[in-house]
Amino acid sequence: MSALLRRAVRGFAVYDLCVTLPFATPWTAGAMLGVMSWAHEGLALGGEAVPAFTPTHVFFVALFGVLAVMWALARVLQPTALNGAIDTVGRGIVSAWMVLALMQGASQVLGVFLVMEAAGMFVQGALLLGARRDVAPAPGA
Repeated sequence: MSALLRRAVRGFAVYDLCVTLPFATPWTAGAMLGVMSWAHEGLALGGEAVPAFTPTHVFFVALFGVLAVMWALARVLQPTALNGAIDTVGRGIVSAWMVLALMQGASQVLGVFLVMEAAGMFVQGALLLGARRDVAPAPGA
């Protein structure tokens, strides 16, 4: 595995850790949803405003925040090609759901998250494909 791929996997994991850690408790998740609402309104972004969340909504946000933090920590500690590949597929799926949400009228605040998800998918994906070509046997060998 190349040092560049290892750095990319770890780097996107650190980014994910920074972004998802605030969503990992009910108290901080509520605050972050408030920040997203403030950004939507303050920047006059398109799409539906971030709604008020009930305790059940906040529970699920925090639950998924914890899972995302744990996945980020796994990649920080073990930035392997396998973890990078799994993360790349996950970023593709999450990006698709973000595009769907935006097409259905979600707040354009999601656009910031979408840019980083797609960037991680393309960077890691390109490095993984390059690494795969490097270890593939030559034709006729």
